[in-house]
Amino acid sequence: VTVNATAKTVTLLLNRGVDSGEAVSLSYTKPATGNDVLQDAAGNDAENLTNRAVTNNSAADTTAPVLSSATVTGNDLVLSYTEA
Repeated sequence: VTVNATAKTVTLLLNRGVDSGEAVSLSYTKPATGNDVLQDAAGNDAENLTNRAVTNNSAADTTAPVLSSATVTGNDLVLSYTEA
């Protein structure tokens, strides 16, 4: 989890990619004690979320990467592509 107070975002790293158009559910329960609660800049606690639908609206990546170079150094083979 990464929180950016300036951008007002909370970024969650999922254990797998979400396909374009696929919906996932998000739930958040604020802790009863401690300081690990999500808050706004004024210190107001974020409310609980239960099964909040989130949809991946990003465009599907349909461009295949192209091998641009390959080098061998000792036991290492390094393949470089035109995109991540």
